[in-house]
Amino acid sequence: MACALEKIEAVLDRWQESHWHLHQIEENYHNADALRYSMNAFIRSLREIPDMVSMALQNMDGFPTWHNPIKNELESKDHLFSKIIQHRNYIVHKSMLKPESKAFVASIRGHTIKMQFSFYVDPFEDSDLAIKRFIEFSKKDPILMQALAPDETQVLALIREWHIEGFNEEIIESFRNAWIRVTSYLSDILVFLGEERFPEGLPDCFRDPRDFRYKKYHRLHQDIQAND
Repeated sequence: MACALEKIEAVLDRWQESHWHLHQIEENYHNADALRYSMNAFIRSLREIPDMVSMALQNMDGFPTWHNPIKNELESKDHLFSKIIQHRNYIVHKSMLKPESKAFVASIRGHTIKMQFSFYVDPFEDSDLAIKRFIEFSKKDPILMQALAPDETQVLALIREWHIEGFNEEIIESFRNAWIRVTSYLSDILVFLGEERFPEGLPDCFRDPRDFRYKKYHRLHQDIQAND
């Protein structure tokens, strides 16, 4: 079976690549272009895994017969992965990916929201530029900043929430669930090859999504200038 595992070495590398792109989505959550590019890369890498498995093990006795219905179940009937396929085809053959963006300016303590206002942020706009606009806007209407009342214990934050068509949850949650689903599929492949399954769920390296969705500005002008 060691020989069989060598045949899926590229598959496992692509799976690790999708893991890395998923972290890039988290780290670039407030950088509009970098986020879109990371999403594109994640979608492409995750979508390629089942086809790579088919190619790698197509000549193994009994594998195609066993694998084809499992692959079809993943690609045609699994809601998350079928949407991944649709978005991948759209990115490759039609146009760029344009996620939807919701945003709130908030006063927070830790992850607790004390006060928030809905604030329009264009899907192609970085959060640092958006918070600059809010500060300029609040100069004309100082009651907004007074209501938020950032101080030593509660800070101003821009909370963003990204969605793409077909996924009800915010993208970090949606893409994590899609990654878990493909990991479970790969575990089935490993078991067929006589190996152990991957551990269930997400690895410990995945943190609370709010760590990425909530961008804090402890010292407004200094924090913004540092990101210019």
